[in-house]
Amino acid sequence: MFPSASLQDAKDKVPDMKKIVLSGGGTGGHIYPALAIKEIISTGLSEPAEFLYIGQPDGMESKIVPREAGVSFAGARAQGMPRDISMKWFTFPVKNLMGISDAYSYLKSFSPDLVVTTGGFVAFPVLLASKLLGFKFAIHEQNAAMGVTNRLFASSASKIMLTYSGSYPSSEKVAVTGNPVRKVFSEKFTGKGLIQKNPDNFVILFTGGSRGASSINKACVDLASEWLESHPEVIIIQITGERDYQNTVEKVKNTARHKVYPYLHEMREAFEVSDIIVSRAGATILAEIGCLGKPAILIPYPFATDNHQEKNARVLEEAEAAKIILDRELNCISLKNTIESCMNKALLNKMSERMKNSRPINVEERIFDALKPLLF
Repeated sequence: MFPSASLQDAKDKVPDMKKIVLSGGGTGGHIYPALAIKEIISTGLSEPAEFLYIGQPDGMESKIVPREAGVSFAGARAQGMPRDISMKWFTFPVKNLMGISDAYSYLKSFSPDLVVTTGGFVAFPVLLASKLLGFKFAIHEQNAAMGVTNRLFASSASKIMLTYSGSYPSSEKVAVTGNPVRKVFSEKFTGKGLIQKNPDNFVILFTGGSRGASSINKACVDLASEWLESHPEVIIIQITGERDYQNTVEKVKNTARHKVYPYLHEMREAFEVSDIIVSRAGATILAEIGCLGKPAILIPYPFATDNHQEKNARVLEEAEAAKIILDRELNCISLKNTIESCMNKALLNKMSERMKNSRPINVEERIFDALKPLLF
C-alpha cells in the first residue's frame, strides 16, 4: 500500500515539484526500463521530483522497486488475460476491476503531472485510471512487436516511445528512443566482478531472464556435465531463476567452474566478467548487452506475445551481433556447437563491436526530450 505519511508529504510539497507515476511489471523487462526512466527524469530536471511506482503487490516489482532510492511503491491488483480455458477467466475481470479501483485511488490522491508506463498487465489498470482522471500519460515499448496493453492505449497516449521504429505507425507523438538502461550499465564499472577471472579463462553467462528459463537451465547443465571437463579454460555462470535453482544446484558436478545463482540484483557484476552471454531475447537484457557490447547467443522465449523475442533477436542476428538457437532446437549438442563456433577472438571482437552499434548512443537524451514537453 502507498504509505499514508508519503501521501501527506506529497500534499505538502512545493507546487513546482514535479510528480511522476511509473508503472510496469511482471518481469524485469518491464520493471527496469521504468526505473531507468526514473533516473533519466531525475537527472534531466533542475529540481527534485517525486516518484510513485504502481505495481502488483505480489509481483516482482514489489521486491525490486523498494530497493531503489527516491521512489514510493503502491500495490494495484492485476491479472493477465488467460491463454487457455481455465478458472482464471472468472477471476480475470474481477481482479482487474479491483486494480482499476486501486490505481484510481492512488492517482487521484497523488495527482501526478505525468504517468509513464512500460508495459505488463499491471499497466492496464494504471492507464485506464489515468485516462478516466484525465492525467497525461506516455508509454514506452521495449520490443519489436508492441504489447497488448500498449496497443490498447497508444491512441490515447500523449507520447509513444519506441525501441524499434517499426513497432507502431509513425506520427508526431511517436519517438524512436531506444530502450533505456539503468546508470549501472552506462557508467564506468568500478567493481571487482562476480568472480575472479584469469586472462586465459573463457566465461559464459547463462540467464533466462528475471524468472529463469527451464529449457536454458537444462541445456546448460547437460552441456557442463559433458563438455566442461574437456575445456579447462571455461567457467560457467548460471542464473537459474528462483524456481529452478535448487534442482539445478543438485545436478551440478563441477562447482569450482560452474557457479549457480537463483537471481542477481546487480547483473553488471556478472556481465563484466563474461566473454559471451547465453540469454533469452527480452528487450531489456538486449539493451544491457548492447550497452556493454557483449557477444550473445540468443534463445527467444517461444510463447512471447506476437513472437516479439524472436523478432528482437533477428534484428541482432542480421547485424551479426548475435547467434540464435530456437527454443525447440535447443539441446546440449546445438548449444555446444554454437558456443564453439564463437570461441574465436576475432569473431567475438566483431560481434562485440556490432552489439555496441545496435544501440543508439543517446537513448537517455532521446527519452528525456520526448517527455520534457509533457512536464512543462
